[in-house]
Amino acid sequence: MRSPARLLLGSALAVAPLSAGFGCAPPAPEKADPKDMIQETETRTAAAAATRAPSPAAPGVRDDGDVVLAFPLFEGALEGALARALAESKLVLVDVGAYWCHSCHELDEAIFTRPEVGEHVAARYVALKIDAEKDEGPDLVARYKVQAYPTLLVLDPSGVERGRVVEVADAAELLTALAEIEAGGDPLAALAAAAAAAPDDLEARYRLGLAYALAAKRAEAAAAYAAVLSGDPDNARGLAAKVLYDQAAFFAAKQDGDPEAAIARYRELQARFPGSREAIRAHRAIGRELHRLGRDDEAIASLEAMIAAAPGDVALKASYGWFSFRERCRPADGLRAVEAGLAAAPEDAELHYLRAELAHLVGDDTKALESVRRAAAIEPKTAFYRRQVRRFEGLGAAAGDLG
Repeated sequence: MRSPARLLLGSALAVAPLSAGFGCAPPAPEKADPKDMIQETETRTAAAAATRAPSPAAPGVRDDGDVVLAFPLFEGALEGALARALAESKLVLVDVGAYWCHSCHELDEAIFTRPEVGEHVAARYVALKIDAEKDEGPDLVARYKVQAYPTLLVLDPSGVERGRVVEVADAAELLTALAEIEAGGDPLAALAAAAAAAPDDLEARYRLGLAYALAAKRAEAAAAYAAVLSGDPDNARGLAAKVLYDQAAFFAAKQDGDPEAAIARYRELQARFPGSREAIRAHRAIGRELHRLGRDDEAIASLEAMIAAAPGDVALKASYGWFSFRERCRPADGLRAVEAGLAAAPEDAELHYLRAELAHLVGDDTKALESVRRAAAIEPKTAFYRRQVRRFEGLGAAAGDLG
């Protein structure tokens, strides 16, 4: 697996209380008893999860790839977790991630299994996981303006956000960030102070802008990004291209939900700095927005242009595969790109895993099982791949039963 991103921020945000409701869901009764709400939500059948709350076994990664966390997970919806937090005088820790997110798996395997993390979280939080793409996940992502995965939201029992942490490097950084949020501090202030102390340090200004963007503080992000663009107008330091990419991704695509505007911004980046890494990455982002508009022929053309821009770059072929898998867009095309990558890098576990997912989507479960087993053999310590072997073996068994 590719290395996860580092700790980016922990910031306090003011969000409307949960009583405003998610989407079209009816509001909770005005005087609902927290214990009644807990009982109601805990009777719901929880979907099977890749990670489990602690069992009598010690926290850690099991031989079969299952992960035993060092703290309990609330089994139910956010509403019930908030009710339990109110009853127990705790905060709520919401881990927002996605099935395909490598950093999310590493957070589970390397940090959430640590005893010091388990002790801290169990004492202070009701913790739950939310899949950003399933059930209440999309509404929660929109409500709290989640910009990246994994994001850890710290909520008070009313549903108001106290702060967030976006990706972590290790247990110590996570515990430091949580402690600052619990104490009412704002770690973004440290980034702002660093940028103010060195006004000519464009890297510091860019880090501040990105942190603001991830925290959905648009006005502050825009101001920091404007300073970077002014100081690096020709992308000589490689920062202007990053700013244009971020503005397209975080402002137009995520916050505004405007695919056409996002495409226009990405293409502006490509026109201004065509040789930049961000301009090449923008092809995939453009493809995603075109797919959302139902223009799949154009979407695939954009991904093909990305590959053509750097034909020797295996990572771009993996990116093509992730696009086809995640978006369910022309998996046969994505499979061809992944297999071209494997021809150049036959020991790339990520490509073998993508080959498995895409082969399954096109109906070749024999190839899928062979490929996921190869991924697990290449990276035997990666629990995610071991879990996927079990999953694909189960799919094969189910297909046999149907036959």
